[in-house]
Amino acid sequence: MGAKKLLEKLHKYLDQGEKRDAAVRCEQIDLILDKLEKKERKLKSKLEAEKDKSTRKQLEMEMRIIALQRKKGSKRRKELQEKCK
Repeated sequence: MGAKKLLEKLHKYLDQGEKRDAAVRCEQIDLILDKLEKKERKLKSKLEAEKDKSTRKQLEMEMRIIALQRKKGSKRRKELQEKCK
């Protein structure tokens, strides 16, 4: 799944807040955060192998976006932690 779709799903689950069953929502957030982490690692390995400057810049930008969204998602997940038990 592409980074854009993962980020859209993450935003959807984070924005739902109290509307759905907390346990299901938290599981979905955890799965998406794991996928984003894998995507970030994959981009990092591509970045290390890439020689072209413009491609490197693009990969770095995508990595930064994913890292920031993971951080935002993790923070929200911690806020929801008590409701997910």
